[in-house]
Amino acid sequence: MFFKGGILDMGMSLQLLGINLRIKIILATSWLFENIAKVLGYPKQSLGMPIRTDVIPGYGLPMHQTRIPPFANPTTFFEAIFGNLPQPSTIEKFYYESPQDGYYNFYIPHYRNVVFLPDWLSKWIQLHFDLGIDTVGLETIRNTLFSMMVYFYFFAELRIMLSYFISINPYTRPWVYLISLTDWIYDILFHLGISRRVVLLGFPLLPLIIHGALGSLLDSINHLVFTMPFLPSEGEPGEFLIDGIPRKVLLFRYLPALWTSDPIPDRLREFWYTERPEIYQFFKKNYAQLDIDFLPDRILKQIYQLKHEQVGLKSLVDNIDQIKVIGTQLSSDSTIDFQQFGSYFIQKQGILLTAFSEYFDKLI
Repeated sequence: MFFKGGILDMGMSLQLLGINLRIKIILATSWLFENIAKVLGYPKQSLGMPIRTDVIPGYGLPMHQTRIPPFANPTTFFEAIFGNLPQPSTIEKFYYESPQDGYYNFYIPHYRNVVFLPDWLSKWIQLHFDLGIDTVGLETIRNTLFSMMVYFYFFAELRIMLSYFISINPYTRPWVYLISLTDWIYDILFHLGISRRVVLLGFPLLPLIIHGALGSLLDSINHLVFTMPFLPSEGEPGEFLIDGIPRKVLLFRYLPALWTSDPIPDRLREFWYTERPEIYQFFKKNYAQLDIDFLPDRILKQIYQLKHEQVGLKSLVDNIDQIKVIGTQLSSDSTIDFQQFGSYFIQKQGILLTAFSEYFDKLI
């Protein structure tokens, strides 16, 4: 018993010695760094180098705060059990009408992390899909894509969690179906030359990279704003009083640049002509010098046909007048010729009668 107690006391003494040694090492390190800092002039009141705000994009603008994946927000008993459909926290657009700015103006809060389509892609979508101001279809596609990617994010996360359970073989049913849903992205990366065996301290890095890329893409979709009928580059920074507080906004107003280089969608012009003539009058009054067709195609076709008929009628009238002139000229020429022939005949007749009288006198 004594021997056993002596061993315990020795062990406790060694443990206390180790603790005291660690404390002394920490204190010595702290003293060393503190004195080195004093020699170098620290601490001091300087706040460091001044910040150049002119080279920091979006400096001073707020961030649109979201969470990826979004929080669950069930509203029914079914959603409480199976989960609700994840919805993006998109940046809202505020439309307004103004006698000076026009009828299709809108603004959005100016955030540092707002995302737009490239100008060339926005233009291609508007021209090839005859898209005017209605972006409901695009927003539905964006929301559906966001929800599908969030579910894929959950499946990829569950796939990683399965790898931590040694007793579960993920390549047996029903787990193999989950593997099939997410394994294709690993196959694509493997064909691109990225091996799934890249590890750090025993942890695979490829799933972390995939999750980071998915989160970044979801965040971009969450902040994506469609600017139709304007191009994204037409946004003008400004300030609006919102709830009595000045807020930084991006303004899209006046005449969209795309409408000056390409035809305005016909259904939009038809809507102006039949239901909102004040919009047509506004554009016609302020932008008539740009030679843009603000009338619908059917009205332009009627105007073209009317002008064509007027040109044809004018041509016909001109032709009739020309025929009259030619007829008058011909009649005048015929009269002159007949008079000349009559004079010539009378003259010749006199000569003939004289000659005949002389010949008759000779015979007598």
